[in-house]
Amino acid sequence: MITVWVTFLFITIGPSYQYTYSCNSSVTCGCSSGSQSVTRIVGGETAGTNNWGWAVSIKIGTATGSALCGGSILSSTWIITAAHCMSGVAASKVTIYAGSSARFAGQSRAASSITVHPSYNSGTKANDIALIQLSTPLTMSTAVKPVCIPSVSSATLAAGEWPPASLYVVAVGWGTLAEGGSLPLYLQQVTIQTIAYTASTCSNVLNDPQKQLCAGVPGGSKDTCQGDSGGPLMMFTTSNQWELVGLTSYGYGCAQAQAMGVYTRVAYYQSWINQTTSNAYINPTLSVSAKVDPSNSTWGNATSLSDNTFSSSSSFMFFSLLFTLFFLMYL
Repeated sequence: MITVWVTFLFITIGPSYQYTYSCNSSVTCGCSSGSQSVTRIVGGETAGTNNWGWAVSIKIGTATGSALCGGSILSSTWIITAAHCMSGVAASKVTIYAGSSARFAGQSRAASSITVHPSYNSGTKANDIALIQLSTPLTMSTAVKPVCIPSVSSATLAAGEWPPASLYVVAVGWGTLAEGGSLPLYLQQVTIQTIAYTASTCSNVLNDPQKQLCAGVPGGSKDTCQGDSGGPLMMFTTSNQWELVGLTSYGYGCAQAQAMGVYTRVAYYQSWINQTTSNAYINPTLSVSAKVDPSNSTWGNATSLSDNTFSSSSSFMFFSLLFTLFFLMYL
């Protein structure tokens, strides 16, 4: 009976893991001040300080207070975000905060101009992409870095959805921790997967598979939520860089099992971003997914792209369990 009970505890409590992405610090985009560790947990978790140097919080002044959206740094003077955050908003009402994992903290910059995609459709959220030009440049540092923009051929885009389905990607933002819940003070991160547009959990919410993609996890439980709009959905490449593959656009609720989150497919807009910013962004060395699979990581094992480390909280639980096991054996 004791053996059965202990085995149950081991399975239930067992060790959780962290997957550490080690980016290439010598590159000019897609690598922040340190490695990014993402724990395999239900829902999201607080991101490490300065781990995502391109993530910005955007405060939008309204008649009743302020609204929150996310965005990403393309260069010292350009921010990319969602059109539904900026549509109908005057530049004088927008403030961008960069270089801090705390919401509305760090370097603050006013917007000098906002360019919403000319074909943005507020009904279908097609072309849900906008660019913000800053009034004064950001001070770039180890904590303030640009994200990489995909460099994908038109032939690749025409041949099928890019990035392909079933890749592990990471989304970050300061949005609510649950549907209708409270906002966190610090930046949150979550690992999800790209979902095929033909899947029922995607096709029932997607309006334009060429310009949009779905991401989530089978059965729900992980997602972006209110306030994450415009924030980055990122893929880790074979050149050890983070690449912006999606912008948080919309969803039906948060973390629903039957409806994945919908993201603007950034690769589709390469030419428009180029023309609008006068090429003020950087492409990664390679726009090929590293095809990292954290779910197959093993305790104490390392791969060429990452290290799997035993988290301190899990370590306490795990060794407490071992102590209990030995104590019961000698009763």
